[in-house]
Amino acid sequence: MKKRFQEKLREKLKYTRLRTLLLLSFVVLSIIPLIVLGCVVFIVSRNTLIEQAKTQFIHDVQKTSTILDKNLDYVEEFSLKLNIDARIYEIFENIDKEDPVKLNEASDKISQILLSYLPWNNEVYSAHLVTSFYRFGEERKNFYPKGQFIKSDLAKQADQAEGELIWVPTYDYATMFGIDNMSKNLEYSKLFSAVRKLHPSKTSFGRIFELSDKVEEPYLVVNFTEQNLRTMLMEYVGKNNSAKYFVQSKQGKLVCSSDENWDEGDILVSTLKFHTDEGSFQKDFKGQNYILAYSKSRVTGWYVVAMLPVSELTDQIVDKLIRVMAIMIALITFLDSLAAFYISRSLNRKVYKPLKMIERVGAGDFDTEVQYNSREEFAFFYSKLNEMNHNLKRLVHENYEIRLQKRDSEIMALNIQLNPHFLYNSLNIINWLCLNGDSDKASNMIVNLSRMLQYTSKNNKYLVPLKGDMEWLMGYLSIMERRYERLFKVSIFIPDKYNNLEVPKLFLQPFVENAIVHAFKDYKEDGLLEISVEEDKNDIIFFVEDNGCGISQEKIEKVMHQKTKSIGISNTNKRIRMIYGPRYGVTIHSQVGEGTTILIRIPNNRK
Repeated sequence: MKKRFQEKLREKLKYTRLRTLLLLSFVVLSIIPLIVLGCVVFIVSRNTLIEQAKTQFIHDVQKTSTILDKNLDYVEEFSLKLNIDARIYEIFENIDKEDPVKLNEASDKISQILLSYLPWNNEVYSAHLVTSFYRFGEERKNFYPKGQFIKSDLAKQADQAEGELIWVPTYDYATMFGIDNMSKNLEYSKLFSAVRKLHPSKTSFGRIFELSDKVEEPYLVVNFTEQNLRTMLMEYVGKNNSAKYFVQSKQGKLVCSSDENWDEGDILVSTLKFHTDEGSFQKDFKGQNYILAYSKSRVTGWYVVAMLPVSELTDQIVDKLIRVMAIMIALITFLDSLAAFYISRSLNRKVYKPLKMIERVGAGDFDTEVQYNSREEFAFFYSKLNEMNHNLKRLVHENYEIRLQKRDSEIMALNIQLNPHFLYNSLNIINWLCLNGDSDKASNMIVNLSRMLQYTSKNNKYLVPLKGDMEWLMGYLSIMERRYERLFKVSIFIPDKYNNLEVPKLFLQPFVENAIVHAFKDYKEDGLLEISVEEDKNDIIFFVEDNGCGISQEKIEKVMHQKTKSIGISNTNKRIRMIYGPRYGVTIHSQVGEGTTILIRIPNNRK
């Protein structure tokens, strides 16, 4: 018999080896060309992606440049309107530069005028009109030492612009105006500014009036912080943060960058020279190759630049290519496995078909049959094999039904054993009441007992709705409370949503009885019994807790294994495990003198 089995096993392994050989051949012939193709695809994709990235970056920097222009172009209009604002003309035409009080009043008026021109959502840090003798505008921002502004590069560039608005890249404020001794008190050490030398005038009755030659024309200075520009820059860049963005002037000076930790040395701004308004190229920085795209702002004349290491693009290609290759290899392996399976199956079908059926039967699938044509040479063998399987299936089902009947009989026997046990105890209680002369209480208890016995006798099922079982338990507690007056109090915390939960009949009674009779045996009052429920994933746990005398671990073992007269607890545990399986049942936690907690776990079959 053993030798025959070994021969069958060797036969099966022979066909398995054939299938494995076919599979390896298919995989090798498929995967090697795939790897070669993947390398070619990587090279082509890399070059294509770089070109696409350049085009996309140009589009991105155009968008970013447009956003900057949108946030800054009002300065041009604002500065032109100041030139023809009659209020500005009147203030400077009638100004007395020797009177500090008049200068301060003029500064307040100009501050209000400047504020009225700024949009409600402006990003301006401060705006001033500056002359050699006074700075008009907000007093708390941007101190200019007397005469320093006229000497600064801001004033010189504005003079050279001959009335045009100029944008000055980010500069060190203290250095620009020679106030090193006050640099620690400055709110912002770096600013960038828009500057225009104004020619104030007014129109009256069709005539244009300009300031007299004796009046010094002011410079409009609109200041922005570096963070102002970074916020504008990140308004678009924040959504496309794979690349780093920065703004540089036409002269190659860094104005602002999306990364506040960058400086000109980090990104080599001074080496970038742009000869067109927009474009893209590749450049090596610190041993890495970068893609750069740029676009010129129509408002400031500065360039918005985006840069990204080529390695980030190639890393993306490699990651995607590896994933695609892995999927393709898995797919090819799967298809090759199918091909190897069907080819080998066609070679050994006559022998392997019954073997496969035997394996399924061994795994418990008794419905399987050998499918065959009556004209096949093994038809007689296949028919006998199917007949044997049908007989085996019939025997297994007969055995299964016998085991079910045995289990139901055991459960019913446990129920029968439990009900008389309760009845004996109840009759004893009624007898005690009669002996003590409490005939009314005894009568009420007999009525309650009658109702309870009616429930147990009519309902032969071993699973019942929790609502009916709890009504029975309340009747039982009324009997026990009359027997043990003032000995204990009962608290029940079971929500109505569990009313339809199916539970083993009278499953809580033994634990309640045990607490009353045994846990409170040395009590005269203040006994507390709590019954509650909670869910634990797919299970329901009932808790029966008392503050009684407790149970030793040795006694718990005896109670659970029915080695004492208290058979109710052991029977209940057996019933639960027999109905639901070994993972369910009763657990007792107790310490002598500290009370007892009983956990009854059943599955959540609530309807």
